[in-house]
Amino acid sequence: MTADAPSGLIAPDLEERLARFAPEVREVVAGMHGALWRELDAELLELCRLRIAMLQGDAAGLARPAPAASLPPEKAAAVRDWPSSPQFDGRERACLAFTEQFVADVAGVTQSDADALLEHLTPAGARAFVSALLALDQHQRLALGLRAVLAPEGESA
Repeated sequence: MTADAPSGLIAPDLEERLARFAPEVREVVAGMHGALWRELDAELLELCRLRIAMLQGDAAGLARPAPAASLPPEKAAAVRDWPSSPQFDGRERACLAFTEQFVADVAGVTQSDADALLEHLTPAGARAFVSALLALDQHQRLALGLRAVLAPEGESA
């Protein structure tokens, strides 16, 4: 693991597969995730990471403990119901709504989606958030793909 990324920032099975098959990619992913979780609101990122895992059907991603955030368990459990749950404030709702659109159809993100985000984040904060979403989304997709392609014999993806 690089000095930039404490253990647990990369899904354990993804980390193991990257270390075996693409150590240079593992180092890049570890460094990127180290910066991401260090520089942005870790609780907000964890909410979005959980929602991405739900949307992509990644049970392992949902079961993985928060890499760098102490999210109250009742809040983590309410992520599925974020639009109506009293656990979430306007900023979190805006970020989760943007996350859903981003994961479902990034090309379908509209100016009104961006404007809703900008009601709660500065332009620089919104750019950082969208960059973080890209990293989180790709991390989940890479973990799912490698589980399917490189699953050890006898292990189901």
